[in-house]
Amino acid sequence: MIIFGTRVRQKTIGEGEFYCPHCQSMCGYEHKSARQFFTLYFIPVIPIKQLGEFIMCENCGGTFKAEARFLRSSPAASGQQNRTEDLAALLNSVKAKLEKGVSIDYLVRDLTSAGLNYDMARQTVENAAGEGRRVCEACGLTYTATASTCTECGGRLQ
Repeated sequence: MIIFGTRVRQKTIGEGEFYCPHCQSMCGYEHKSARQFFTLYFIPVIPIKQLGEFIMCENCGGTFKAEARFLRSSPAASGQQNRTEDLAALLNSVKAKLEKGVSIDYLVRDLTSAGLNYDMARQTVENAAGEGRRVCEACGLTYTATASTCTECGGRLQ
């Protein structure tokens, strides 16, 4: 019996640092290429086609177009005026975001990325969230007492 098929293999072709849109901070990345191979007995034997290149954030594991590696800062970091406006907009929307089910942890991250110090960001979100917390069993994110499911993984909140 002959066992054959195809398999995608990834190869790291570079690394560096970029502004990750998901983490909203500077993170390391791996520049990778993906290629499809013909396999014989589960062993890649013949390359069939080049599937493309991408980068993978070393922090969150997110994958992005290879062009994203050229991002060195957030769009808001390009000018202090924009950064201040973004921070003000975020501060004004904290309560609404909590009501929509955004996690407390992500709101603190967003505020610190916009320039607010961690303690102040944490206190601001805690005050807006009120009493009671629920935690995702799967990923550990914290939510307000009114949230029922995790927006990140869809897990049940306790």
